[in-house]
Amino acid sequence: MSSDRTMHTSDGERLRELAARVLEIGFRVAVAIMAVGLVLAVIRQEALPSTLEQPADIAEGIVQGDPEAIVGLGIISIILTPFASTLVIAIAFYRQGDRRYAAISGLVLAILLVSIGLSLI
Repeated sequence: MSSDRTMHTSDGERLRELAARVLEIGFRVAVAIMAVGLVLAVIRQEALPSTLEQPADIAEGIVQGDPEAIVGLGIISIILTPFASTLVIAIAFYRQGDRRYAAISGLVLAILLVSIGLSLI
């Protein structure tokens, strides 16, 4: 019995490490993107907006090198980081055969998607 318990603990630790790693990478990428936008804004002496543009406008602005759009991409990256972490967790639970926690993670994923979708309206 103790070997089963050790295996579950090991799986749980690996899952926590994986989720933490996804969150860490997402945060670092988002901060790097925003830093680029902020540096460009300072160099060009442009003010940054107080609101976030629509994703299509952000994509167009990035192509043009607009600091506002680059900072917007960083903000979107921060918003999507928990989504990515939850997706990784759901997949890991599914692969481990834990359908109940995979379904719960899927439900959290759906709630995050609805929340993100509503925030973009």
